[in-house]
Amino acid sequence: MRQFFVLLIFLTLITFTKSFPSSTFRRDSLSGYTQCEGTFPNEITTVSYEPNPAIAGENVTVTIAGMNTVTVQEGATLNATVLYQGKQAFVHNMDFCKVWVEVNGDKCPVSPGYFEYITIMPMESHPDDPKNTTISYDYIFQIYNPGDPKTELTCLKGKFDVSYP
Repeated sequence: MRQFFVLLIFLTLITFTKSFPSSTFRRDSLSGYTQCEGTFPNEITTVSYEPNPAIAGENVTVTIAGMNTVTVQEGATLNATVLYQGKQAFVHNMDFCKVWVEVNGDKCPVSPGYFEYITIMPMESHPDDPKNTTISYDYIFQIYNPGDPKTELTCLKGKFDVSYP
């Protein structure tokens, strides 16, 4: 009889939790980022950075993961466009293979399949930086394969917070 009640409680819990969308219970794996408008062959499904907010003058550890359906070629670039109050503040262009793939022990080309990369990036500071505040920037991350024209593999957009001590 006791086993029956345990089974009944278990089935009730399963029924209760299935009645809610799974997104209600799961953590935002993209940390607020969303895919840009359009279609892209490679999908980033996880984005995170620590510390959050990032701290000017210190390192930030960034993790991305997802699924490639198109090979990432040697010479691929990651372009990070940063906007502040709707205006372009700066653009960072980096060699995706060197900054992301190789520091994780892999090499380009990266064949289709699952990937996960972690990299440490310095958060530069400047004497003119504001003090004792946190600023939320709009970021657009685009990864391109080389060529003419370049092939856009993926695009994400979202907020990136930086604390200025």
